[in-house]
Amino acid sequence: MEPVTVERQGAVAWVWLSRPERLNALNQASIERLYAVFEGLGGDETVRAIVLAGRGRAFCAGFDIEWMAGRTPAMVREDRAYLRRFFDVIEGCPQPVISAVQGDAMGGGLILTMVSDMVVASEAARFGVPEIKIGIFPSLRLIPRLERLVGMRAAKMMALTGDPVDAATALNMGLVSQVTTGERLYEAAAALAAQVAASPMGTARAIKAAFVAHPQGDYADWETEAAVSCWAQPEREMLMQRFLAKRNRSE
Repeated sequence: MEPVTVERQGAVAWVWLSRPERLNALNQASIERLYAVFEGLGGDETVRAIVLAGRGRAFCAGFDIEWMAGRTPAMVREDRAYLRRFFDVIEGCPQPVISAVQGDAMGGGLILTMVSDMVVASEAARFGVPEIKIGIFPSLRLIPRLERLVGMRAAKMMALTGDPVDAATALNMGLVSQVTTGERLYEAAAALAAQVAASPMGTARAIKAAFVAHPQGDYADWETEAAVSCWAQPEREMLMQRFLAKRNRSE
């Protein structure tokens, strides 16, 4: 089986990490495949939302230690630029990305959830930064991404102890958007993806892009152009007219 598989449900693409026997740990093959999948989906105008999920009992256990163990310090240095681009292509995907997390999301798996736009987790899900337990540094912007979401104290606790947090704690910290039962996880993710996919695509993409653009000094100019672009879309006029018609019927 391919390490990453894709299924279409209408306008929603489901991207499945498909190495359940290795807890969906990321190796060279799965990284290359996931990179290519998101590059392809990002350019597909028929895809309006993406769900990232893992087969088996884990979402993603991080990077495959068997693969990492053979890397020399020089190779690790060379890997950084490519691996940063790997996560950036997911984070920069134009469509909203939802992670559906049924089990462990550790290290690189945690980064996958953090570069997603929303995270739906089962009650059994766990999130962690276990790198310190095997003597490696949590790189690839894991620490700044984590601090941005949960704050410095919580980020330090996770990174310096290596201990995972459960789904309820992750929700309280801001790592997770929604927690549901294991039985309803994919149903809940599908419902959220359908809601996003039904929204005006240009507006949804602009809103997602705003979270990247707003730290920049020229954000006022950027958002003006985004507002004008969305206003010019036929969907905007149709939705406004539908709203007005509904309001007039209720008066």
